[in-house]
Amino acid sequence: MSMSANPMHPLKLSFVLLAALVALPCLVWADEVVAGSGSIKEAPGRALSTVRTKEFVAKFSAASGGLVSFKLTDPRYQKGGAAVDMVTTDREEYLPLSVELMGVEIPKDAAWQMQKLQGGGLSMALSTDEVRIQRKVEPGQGPYELWLTTTVANLGARTRKIALKTKTFHYAPRSDEKGSIPFLPVRSPWMSQGLCYHDEEVTREDRSSLVDEPIAAKNVTFAGAENVYFLNAIAAHGQTAERCDLTASDRGRDEKGEPLGTLFEASVSYAARDVKPAASTVFKELAYLGPKTPAALAAAGHHLSDAIDGGWFSGLSRVLTLLLRMIFELLRNWGLAIIVLTFIVKAVLYPLTAKQMQSMARMKELKPEMDRINELYKDDRERKGAATMELYREKGVNPMSGCFPMLVQLPIWFSLYASLSTNIELLNAPFVGWLADLSSPDPYFVLPLGLGALMFVQQKMTPASGMDPAQQKMMLYMMPTMMMAFMLFLPAGLCLYMFTNSILSIGQQRLIESRLAKKASVAGTSSSPSSAPAEESGTIDTSGETVSRPRITRTTKAERRMRRGR
Repeated sequence: MSMSANPMHPLKLSFVLLAALVALPCLVWADEVVAGSGSIKEAPGRALSTVRTKEFVAKFSAASGGLVSFKLTDPRYQKGGAAVDMVTTDREEYLPLSVELMGVEIPKDAAWQMQKLQGGGLSMALSTDEVRIQRKVEPGQGPYELWLTTTVANLGARTRKIALKTKTFHYAPRSDEKGSIPFLPVRSPWMSQGLCYHDEEVTREDRSSLVDEPIAAKNVTFAGAENVYFLNAIAAHGQTAERCDLTASDRGRDEKGEPLGTLFEASVSYAARDVKPAASTVFKELAYLGPKTPAALAAAGHHLSDAIDGGWFSGLSRVLTLLLRMIFELLRNWGLAIIVLTFIVKAVLYPLTAKQMQSMARMKELKPEMDRINELYKDDRERKGAATMELYREKGVNPMSGCFPMLVQLPIWFSLYASLSTNIELLNAPFVGWLADLSSPDPYFVLPLGLGALMFVQQKMTPASGMDPAQQKMMLYMMPTMMMAFMLFLPAGLCLYMFTNSILSIGQQRLIESRLAKKASVAGTSSSPSSAPAEESGTIDTSGETVSRPRITRTTKAERRMRRGR
């Protein structure tokens, strides 16, 4: 599992809330850490066999039959200039995809016989006094796939019960488990989890849960370890596995005695089978080790697409991800694709947005009267509430009418956030100039600062009816400052969406306010009488001279109640 990119992970859209390992003394490092330098993986005398495709280079150990390395060849998936390795452990007993048979003892010093197959696959064979085990490892039709076919032949004189258990491991340093925003409980996108798909649903648990309470489930389709961007999983083929087991344990200690990291273990176990003498049984599995791209996971099948966490509205999130990919195919730039997607979403939501802003504009017209109510009843909340509701009734304003369109839009906002937060294709994707990776924070804070300024403008334009001056001032400065601070640590792709959305929202609000003003002007002109009303400030006496008198104005019921209340 790769830990090669900068932090990003979902929060709720509007409240989206940033490493090096401490060196250990040599003895502690050698004794406890399960993921170490490449020199251990490539140790002299360690017999390795290779399976190679255009997407990956996989190496297997003759000592255990386990997977020693699985390096991705796509140049986007790099760490420190080197290809990302999906295998993060190096001790023989913690290598992924090692063979474990229940009811058969495999000697610890056993050596597998490796043989290359036509088509780029690999054959591994091992014999004991009781059984002969042969495993074929073949690249799949889709990317990042390995098909594992394990055949166990009974060499004994009695019927044996044989069950296969396949494990995968992943080591996550503590530095990758830290939250993406300091001092806030925000999950890092590189914080790993164990996951198991069983009974048509996904169970996910992180280190804090699995260390204390391992998970077991039945009727299993796949199990593995993941973070936001990458998946290391084993899927049962042609059947459901009997069970999956997810565990985690703290590994290594720093100078203060704190764990250096976590070892995740996920296993898929199959029901025991009776194998008669001279007979054999076959288990077939699919291993997927790679990025969580929707196309690759869909090609692999076995419900692996459910490893992408689409949030509360996963179906809508997948649609938006597909739309973003289609736009990218036309523009060939993910930043431009995000901007165009923002325009499309804004256009689709325009009727609701217009309704919301019309309600806000009407509330803005009431602000002077609301200010008078707040001043008059500043020490009496009950009478202030009654006067406010009376004003709403008299003016025909429903304060909730501006909230309902916003609530209807929430699923789309959450889905957009989930889509942008879990999209591996934004990893190391450049936009313009200084934005070389849309999955990483803006290195010069241009977008976060710009977003803060735009949100300040939006707050100034938004009526704050019902709030006292102190509350209004707090909202004016607090919300833009909070969002700007959060975006300093969150991905540039998400910040680009919110920056574009804020510009469009300001433009929409100006447009709608302008239309409302024109409509009010036309209505005022058509309703004005041709002759002066009786309430004009001047009148003519019998002598023909104009005599000035005070202007008579009509008061609303709310104002009359206010005066009586005084």
